[in-house]
Amino acid sequence: MSAPDTNTEKQEKRHKPALLGIRGAMIFGGLMIVLLIFYVIINGGDPTADDVTNTDQATEPEASVPAVDPVVPGTNESN
Repeated sequence: MSAPDTNTEKQEKRHKPALLGIRGAMIFGGLMIVLLIFYVIINGGDPTADDVTNTDQATEPEASVPAVDPVVPGTNESN
């Protein structure tokens, strides 16, 4: 049931801080979404030559040595 005598002007005055807070949160959320879209568009371009790295070449001398398998073929132990 609703109240028989509602005064919307009086209710609006009483709820003004809460309504301002809700409006501020909506503006803040919208601003964050716009900034996120702007950030993604700015950083979403093609990579430059400085951004691309070549990982095919070994940079450490240990990378060229093959790993030694500690388990001898033909045994059932795998310690």
